Amino acid sequence: MSNNSLNSELIIGQSSQHFYKEVTYAHAHLRAQLLYASSGTIQVFTPNQVWIVPPKCALWIPARIEHSVISLSHVKMNTALVEEYAAQVMGTNCFIIRVGNLLHELLIRLNQEHDIPMSHGITSKEWLSALQVLIFEEIHQANFLPIQIPWPKDPRLLKICQALLETPDNLKDLSTWADEIGTSSRTLMRLFQKETGLAYRAWLQQMHIALALSKIADGQSIHRIAASLGYRNPSAFSAMFKRHLGQTPQQFKYDKSSPLI
Repeated sequence: MSNNSLNSELIIGQSSQHFYKEVTYAHAHLRAQLLYASSGTIQVFTPNQVWIVPPKCALWIPARIEHSVISLSHVKMNTALVEEYAAQVMGTNCFIIRVGNLLHELLIRLNQEHDIPMSHGITSKEWLSALQVLIFEEIHQANFLPIQIPWPKDPRLLKICQALLETPDNLKDLSTWADEIGTSSRTLMRLFQKETGLAYRAWLQQMHIALALSKIADGQSIHRIAASLGYRNPSAFSAMFKRHLGQTPQQFKYDKSSPLI
């Protein structure tokens, strides 16, 4: 990041509140965006993915990428819009990061510019510039969370994926889906790999992990989470979760370094 980028326009705050099921329709920004719900859970659609963003996590969206947002609860947003040139160091893809306590507090303060303290000879502009640099560095150093859900464009797969997202315990196999929509299981298998980069079962598991993280943040029991996702017993769900994230849901829930506590 060049010194020319370290000015009062490096990062701009944007706060808002949204009701349950409220939709923010497709739009894009000229700046990169750290989309952060300081309370509540959001679902975000980008051109090739859908993202379930649980509390204490945020979605990084590079500049000019179209996205829409659905509030999955009452939501309070404390978003940061990052100058496009400075944001290039973060790459060209969307991703989810864990938001630690420091970044959480910095983002809230960024969105309270009218409360900037005036003390010790530091001007409000200098204070705000320091705050922006801290936020940028915290974003840059944050841990990634691999929970994106690749989203297809083929109408047949869209129908299946939307139904699965709305009823995640619906664990039909591809043969059953093929019969329902009038095609072959071989065609659906090929389409899933081509359009999402994942086999059908792998896609299901990726969706289940994303939904599980949100449910863990809500304080639901592991038994209840497993049942809501169609698993016959919690141990099968826990084994799948650990294969993807390196921890069981119980360990993730009570890990003090986890942002979901």
